[in-house]
Amino acid sequence: MNRIAVASAWLGGVLLLAMGSMPATAKQAHDPSSHAHSRGTEVASLTDEEVRALRLGEGMGLARAAELHHFPGPKHLLELASELGLSDDQIARIRAIHARMKSEAVAKGEAIIMAEGHLADLFASGEPTAREMTRVTGHLGAMRGQLQAIHLLAHIEATRELSAGQIREYDRLRGYLN
Repeated sequence: MNRIAVASAWLGGVLLLAMGSMPATAKQAHDPSSHAHSRGTEVASLTDEEVRALRLGEGMGLARAAELHHFPGPKHLLELASELGLSDDQIARIRAIHARMKSEAVAKGEAIIMAEGHLADLFASGEPTAREMTRVTGHLGAMRGQLQAIHLLAHIEATRELSAGQIREYDRLRGYLN
């Protein structure tokens, strides 16, 4: 009886090791895709959050290169106006920069949403061609680059309105200390 218990325990351990060493892909083959939720969204190739951000002209991290290298963005400058000691004139100029950026970003965001919808429809038709897919994705890439440029240019413009001390304080308040 003791030998049987030892043999059973040993065999159980071997089976556990064998199962544990199975490729992770075998286990994940039955997990739903992380994209499955997008089938019911307005544009299948975008999440609802992405559509919302594009429609609102939000930055979505597109100006990170500027933000992390001492080029503050107009939205956050307006949020921190009192802490930074911005003058009324600075606030007015930064508001104008922000409004222009927002207007351009919203328009570009709508164009991106339309192009993403076209791309999704192309595949939904069941007959996407390499030529059309390449044309649409090339157009999308250019528009996404233009959207990023809109946000980055606003950071450049807004920075011109600040003193070196205000930029340092902005960096400190945002946690971007060197």
